[in-house]
Amino acid sequence: MVKKADIILAVFLIIIGFAMSGILSFGQPAADELLITVNGEKFGSYPLLEDNKITIKKNGHINNVTIMDGNVSMNFSDCNGQDCVHQHEISKTGESIVCLPNKVMLEIKGKSDEYDSIVK
Repeated sequence: MVKKADIILAVFLIIIGFAMSGILSFGQPAADELLITVNGEKFGSYPLLEDNKITIKKNGHINNVTIMDGNVSMNFSDCNGQDCVHQHEISKTGESIVCLPNKVMLEIKGKSDEYDSIVK
């Protein structure tokens, strides 16, 4: 049997969860560009505010990247695994999509270089 106190506690926990989610996402640095590297070398840098379709032809491989409404996805790759194509869209600073067989990395960069942690 569900008591009134149980319902109040559940609603309170849900509200706290949404508040924490908002606080954590509010502190996220603003993302403004996509950096593409192939085999560790810079291929290009593209603004997230402009919709774009990018074809990467390097080392005999092809990858297609789409920037749409500030979200980045890899919608084609000629690699065998296709993990990069099935990965979710990225849009926040620090997120990345990697195609290991083709050595292509998509990384979202922010306006400021912030450290995840500092180790002595």
